[in-house]
Amino acid sequence: MDAKKYAILAFGGVGSRFGWSKPKQFYPIKGEKTILEYLVEKFLSFSIFDEIVVLSPPTYIEETSKVLSKLNCEPHKVHILAGGDTREHSVWNGISFLKNRAKEDDIVLIHDGARPLVSKEIIIRNIELCNIYGSVVTAISSTDTVSYSENGLKIGEIVERSKIYMHQTPQTFRFGIIYSAMESNIEKLHVFSDDASIVLASGYEVYYAKGHRLNLKVTTMEDLDILKYIVDKGGDLSES
Repeated sequence: MDAKKYAILAFGGVGSRFGWSKPKQFYPIKGEKTILEYLVEKFLSFSIFDEIVVLSPPTYIEETSKVLSKLNCEPHKVHILAGGDTREHSVWNGISFLKNRAKEDDIVLIHDGARPLVSKEIIIRNIELCNIYGSVVTAISSTDTVSYSENGLKIGEIVERSKIYMHQTPQTFRFGIIYSAMESNIEKLHVFSDDASIVLASGYEVYYAKGHRLNLKVTTMEDLDILKYIVDKGGDLSES
């Protein structure tokens, strides 16, 4: 029997850096369609996942439910949960929810809601590599010169660019791996910047899945302008 596939979409933050009156997932990017609706609708259209978990700021659960009620999907296909104090605490809420649903070898793909341009191709590549390795992070190589500084005032050393990778999402794991890694680090989840770093700190190897430079994370209004332009052009992350 094939492993089941679950997606966790992290919309748990309030987006304080975004500079808008609400969390950024409620911002319209295509007519009246919000980032939230756009991304969840996309994940449903891929017909890959058995269930999708949407993490929402606790005070926006009702509004999240209202937005997603517009989508035509099977009952119990999409679950809306409250996020936590940090991104990783939010993800842990999603992982804990799956504890009595997912088996050790089932696949859990974790994706930032602020990256709505993710392609089906990236997701399939994550799942294929996760089936082989168990732990995968989407990443792109650096095209810029990178330096290290101890004090932020002057260059300490130049880091070889060919060895630098920027992490994106999705980040994809066998359920047993991500559950064990997060549970064993439960008291210090706040110190980790992403899911792959927790898994790595727990002694597992994490492999790269090729990302895309336009799989951008919407953090500022300037990012939103880029996002809306790409969506207006069709939102295609073709690798050609």
